[in-house]
Amino acid sequence: MASVCGMPFAAAAQSVCMKPWATADKWIDNHDETEPIDQIWTPDDTFDTVDADGNPLRDADVYIPTVTGFSIADIGRRVSLKIDDPGTATKESSFAVNLNGAGGGGDAYRTAITTCDPTAPVFVNYGDVLTMLKGNLHGPTVQGVADLISQDFDAYWDDVTRSVVSTHFVSPRLAAIAAFDPAEFARYSGWLKGNVQVTNLLGVFVEGYVNGYVIGVVTPIPGH
Repeated sequence: MASVCGMPFAAAAQSVCMKPWATADKWIDNHDETEPIDQIWTPDDTFDTVDADGNPLRDADVYIPTVTGFSIADIGRRVSLKIDDPGTATKESSFAVNLNGAGGGGDAYRTAITTCDPTAPVFVNYGDVLTMLKGNLHGPTVQGVADLISQDFDAYWDDVTRSVVSTHFVSPRLAAIAAFDPAEFARYSGWLKGNVQVTNLLGVFVEGYVNGYVIGVVTPIPGH
């Protein structure tokens, strides 16, 4: 089992709350179209195993659960989560998922972003299957992220100390986000099934929402 904090998912439930988002876990980016020389994974890469005609790539990307995914080595890395409708998803998409009651409509989804009950957070486990939310959630995402940031407006990520600076013991802008298996997603056209399978847990300090992306910094999950 992998997570940025190196601990089982359930243990993290005492510190921060899940947000209703899921993003692809990291992989070995052998087929690198953005950096073909370096072949180093970057947040704008896509997981590719076949060419445009459906033929297997000789330099196919590789994902190995608990091995290639996000880890403590990624702390301080900035990530961009493109929260897309499963029906219009691209290979760089992240998704809104049904956690903390987010599946009850736009207002419920927004509330799931902005609120957190630390005594009863909803967490996920390795292998869990999460249902993606359908529809255009751009507005509720913008509003939810803005409301979340307003709860700790002056908090920021310090690149020197590699930590979140906040007047709160744990900033409400620090979230836990599910990461899913990009190989399984690509193999079975996950956006058509409407589900993603959890393979990792990612700590993210939410910095903002820019041009359709939730921007954040990979962080440790406090206490783990």
